[in-house]
Amino acid sequence: MNKILTTTLLALGLFTGTAVVAAETKPPAAAQAAAANFVGEFVGEWQAENGVGGVLKLVIKKGADSVWAIDASFTFEGATVPTTTKSLKIEGNKLETVFAWDVQGTSASSKLVGELKGDRMEGVYESTTAEGAGKGKWQVTRKPAGDGR
Repeated sequence: MNKILTTTLLALGLFTGTAVVAAETKPPAAAQAAAANFVGEFVGEWQAENGVGGVLKLVIKKGADSVWAIDASFTFEGATVPTTTKSLKIEGNKLETVFAWDVQGTSASSKLVGELKGDRMEGVYESTTAEGAGKGKWQVTRKPAGDGR
């Protein structure tokens, strides 16, 4: 049971938090335009290799001075799990972020890597705890502006 919980928690922990990251150098205009497509609210799902899954929500913003921020959440057994974003990198149509989280006394970190294609973003994640590692896939779709759901 503990092994199942740990694997499930590893799978889930990837998906919530807040981060702000500034670029050291200004990327080319084409890369900036592609990265701007990340702005918005994305909702979808995550699924671990063991079949456990839940809802995933990512809200990506670009604030003053071209600083990116991401607010994310995921569900585990119907409950939202809080996380803290440790890093966020957006280059072209690629996103990479690392989250720290804690569920039922198990602390972990998860790395989410994905690619944006139109209004859909998908990728893989890997989570690690002191008890082991877990992997899975995720996909989200941008919510239309003004959609209150």
